[in-house]
Amino acid sequence: MFKRYFTSSLLLLCAFTQNVFAEDRVLLYPATVTGKMQEIINTLVNPATSKVAYEALSQPSGYFARIAPRKHIMTADNKIADNAILGTKPFVFMTTPEGIQGKGLLDIYLDIGYEAEDIIRWQRDEPMVAIIFRYADDIKLSPVKDGKLPDDWNKNIFVPTWDNVMSLLEKLSADAPVSPDKKGEFAPTALFFTSDAEKQMALNTPDAVKQLMKTTEYAVLKANGGGNWAYRDLIERKLSIFEHFRGTGRTLNEVIDPFGKTHDSGLFEFVAPNSKVNALPEVAVVYLGKLSIIDR
Repeated sequence: MFKRYFTSSLLLLCAFTQNVFAEDRVLLYPATVTGKMQEIINTLVNPATSKVAYEALSQPSGYFARIAPRKHIMTADNKIADNAILGTKPFVFMTTPEGIQGKGLLDIYLDIGYEAEDIIRWQRDEPMVAIIFRYADDIKLSPVKDGKLPDDWNKNIFVPTWDNVMSLLEKLSADAPVSPDKKGEFAPTALFFTSDAEKQMALNTPDAVKQLMKTTEYAVLKANGGGNWAYRDLIERKLSIFEHFRGTGRTLNEVIDPFGKTHDSGLFEFVAPNSKVNALPEVAVVYLGKLSIIDR
């Protein structure tokens, strides 16, 4: 735990991190927006907009937000890149636009659950954007939280409880190929496995092991190793269920609530089908600036 507290404190103390808010928040795409999207964008780019307390956050209104490096989403002339996608897995995490309003980039990173050390390693001086979007009408927000996914599970937006994400892993693994020579974990449309044993772990892990995922800290599972850790590692690699995952439908800000003890702390999070950005029925992209860390 020392590493977590030290890194977080160091980040907060040494990072003169954010450009002036008014200069950061710019609508990059499209040139104009209307209706509900216009209301959302106006709120996001207005430097006078206040943060919304965790406990006051509203349930989603049909619009969601993803944070991404600008270079992966936009062209130099502020068009959406042809190959831009929401994420690198078949199902991707997202929050609500309300959760990021009135916040600087560092606060957004922490609130959506980034680890402090990963912010320093990967996000430093990286221009970032918020993708604000809605899905087609046939993709609905599901009330399911117990892992009993509907037949049309691939047309649903889910609250990422532990039961739901482990069921999603099984659903996505059923028809996944075994490709021993394939490298990395980039799988934006469908999962793959490098061995049949790995696939069988995804499909047939005992309920007792799954229960341990809900009740045992990540660090403990990793330190103990063995089959329990192998399954936890598999979920992380295949569905981006990282160390900070709570399984409650709320993100973990490791500075404000490092042990995840406050039920209403954190943003709402959802997991839903991946998509090409330019295939979404409505989308806007807002520039968020970049995080600069200055040694003094």
